[in-house]
Amino acid sequence: MPEWRFRQAQQRIALLADVARLAPVPAGTTGSRDEGIRSISDVNMNHWKEHNGTNPRPKISQKLLVIILVFTSAALLGGQTAKYVDPFLGIDGEGNTTPGPSLPFGMIKPGPDVGQDDQNSGWAADGNINGFSQTHVSGTGGGPKYGNILVQPTIGVPQAKGYGSARENEQGAVGYYHVTLKRYAIGVEIAAVRRSALYRFTYPASSQANILFDCGHYLTTYDAPDEAQSLTASSVTVLSPTEVFGSTSITGGWNKQKNSYTVYFYARSNTAAEKWGTWLDGKLYPGVRSQSDHGRTGAWLSFTTRQEQQVHLKIGISFVSVDQARHNAANEISDFNFDRLRAAAVSAWDSALAPLEVEGATDEQRRMFYTAVYHAMLMPVDRTGENPLWNSAEPYYDDFYAIWDTFRTSSPLLTLVAPLRQQEIVRALIDIYRHEGWLPDARSGNYTGRTQGGSNAEFVLADAYVKHLPGIDWNEAYSAMLKDAEVPPPEQAREGRGGVEDWKKLGYVSIEGVDRPGSKQMEYAANDFEIALVAKGLGYDADYVKYRKRSRNWENLWDEKLEEGGFRGFIRPRHRDGSWKADFTAVQECSWGGDTFYEGNSWTYSLFVPQDVAGLIRKSGGPARFVTRLDAFFDVPGRYDVGNEPGFLSPYLYIWAGRHDKTAERVRRILAANFHSGRSGLPGNDDSGAMSSWYAFGVMGIFPNAGQDVYLIGSPQFPQVTLHFADDKTFVIEARDTSATNIYVVGAELNGEPLDRAWLRQDEIARGGKLILTMGPKPAAWPTGQPPPSDSDSE
Repeated sequence: MPEWRFRQAQQRIALLADVARLAPVPAGTTGSRDEGIRSISDVNMNHWKEHNGTNPRPKISQKLLVIILVFTSAALLGGQTAKYVDPFLGIDGEGNTTPGPSLPFGMIKPGPDVGQDDQNSGWAADGNINGFSQTHVSGTGGGPKYGNILVQPTIGVPQAKGYGSARENEQGAVGYYHVTLKRYAIGVEIAAVRRSALYRFTYPASSQANILFDCGHYLTTYDAPDEAQSLTASSVTVLSPTEVFGSTSITGGWNKQKNSYTVYFYARSNTAAEKWGTWLDGKLYPGVRSQSDHGRTGAWLSFTTRQEQQVHLKIGISFVSVDQARHNAANEISDFNFDRLRAAAVSAWDSALAPLEVEGATDEQRRMFYTAVYHAMLMPVDRTGENPLWNSAEPYYDDFYAIWDTFRTSSPLLTLVAPLRQQEIVRALIDIYRHEGWLPDARSGNYTGRTQGGSNAEFVLADAYVKHLPGIDWNEAYSAMLKDAEVPPPEQAREGRGGVEDWKKLGYVSIEGVDRPGSKQMEYAANDFEIALVAKGLGYDADYVKYRKRSRNWENLWDEKLEEGGFRGFIRPRHRDGSWKADFTAVQECSWGGDTFYEGNSWTYSLFVPQDVAGLIRKSGGPARFVTRLDAFFDVPGRYDVGNEPGFLSPYLYIWAGRHDKTAERVRRILAANFHSGRSGLPGNDDSGAMSSWYAFGVMGIFPNAGQDVYLIGSPQFPQVTLHFADDKTFVIEARDTSATNIYVVGAELNGEPLDRAWLRQDEIARGGKLILTMGPKPAAWPTGQPPPSDSDSE
């Protein structure tokens, strides 16, 4: 097949995947499934017209589209990318990624809950598997969230608790999980689609084999009671010998949810039960079909099995109703063909990963790279049609966990390789503001809660704006950004900008006005610069001047007399009366409620001025002194933290000081020392794919200055990376002679012309072309041109 036709087929498959997204009947829809399909098709028609200006293709059966997607994409793509994904990479250590199957941005994320049920992803290296719940987050820290609607196969007398089992032969692949429960000699396999999962249990011969449904199960924490989840209600009903439905309502979790979220489910087995029963708070009720209470309810189905008999269970979930959960299960999984469902998941991931093509990489490099991109596509979660709070024609996404983590790398990565998906995410954020009054920083369980730093949704919106994502209501987006910048939030730890009155009056956030004032100061300044960029583009010239000026407020916490480690000038918190924080050192940091810096120190945050690195260099004593300071930051233990996001941009700051060679050295060293294949392959919480995205950009050789249309050139590890865009456009990054020793860029060409700068604009990438970087073992004079843009360049 010619290359151009292969690429065209990829794009058509991606389009089919977008249409055949297997969405449930929208909330509030009544009548037949066809009515729901019409509603969804209308949205797709408007979407098509918006981007193409013509009538869309004729509607055809959604099920037919699914079949085309599964078989055509499998034939054309042949598992060329998804086969490298390792869902177990990063599950151990502090990575906290989830090993269970998921589709890109899928709502259901089934997987094992282990030990004390206190792990963020449910999984732990040690401990028994207590069962398999349907909802998880990936890569997060703090108190766990979700772990709802647990199922567990057993043999013998059913138990309402104490049914966990040791495990063996635990393994996984993209869209697939497998384990053997040693206690029962039962094999468990799981596959998933968007809102439903299919289990395949392989039983030993038994006169009483069971499937347990624990509707009161959830993950929690014992170390931070204020971040613990708790059960508010649960219910279960055995509808027939093959069907069980119910719900669970949970409050709390890391985002300190005050109301309850409810997860509904509907499950159906292909094997009829001979006996059944329910339980309430540990007491069994054989033959009783239903329980509903504020306590912990559950149910079981029991049947006789022969040796190695396979029993299938499909389960749909919903955040709206049991009926919706039933629709999800019925429409997404038409039968119990496990292998076909697994193949469909592989095809879906092949399509999602197809925009990124690497050449000359080892299998291990491909495994790490494609798994990193996979991690970035697990969250936020697409719950369009699953919003219990309001009806809207806009997309709905949840589990922003948290934007403070993801705005720096995950959002720019999606903008680059999945722009229509990122467009939906941005529209969802705006719709949350439209209905709830604020943009979220962290949101989970349909509840906005906790702001880790600034109002960093501004970065996400501005990044989409300067990179020209279509179909977004920018006037509404701008209103949301202005509210963050001007209006004191009713709960400053939950949304908006705490201490914003001090920010506007004093030019800084004081110790008395808000907790974590040092880090918030730096982020508020950067947030205001993002507002300035959008204001300029929308023609609000006065606002542009105002917010650009406020973006320089970071200088108001710069204590030029503070000296540490031989360097003078650091960001230092101040009191409302203007006095500096006493007994302060540049390595102090704090968590919630502290009075310094969040998940970083002054060494780190004194470097976080992405809007004006040139101005920061002048404050630091000029380029040479700034380079020396960066060296001291990385070389002295306790200053740089590879496991947290505030330092993501820091290795690339050398470029502004004319030392691209130093960026190459630092990035290569950090990647080699901290990122590996295997279960402990990440240096810290993956944070909804933020850490993985940093890795992906690092090995590709370009890195975004988030919220701007600028990419910094780093030190690519792959001989060639091709970015595939719409309309057959491609952007190729060719790194000639790159190796473990040839880490320095000694020459560059862009589309056949010499390139003397170490950065690119978004448009230079998006319109297609080829960047050729010649790599060598020693630094050269390159680059000789201008450094990346800074706000103070005009001065």
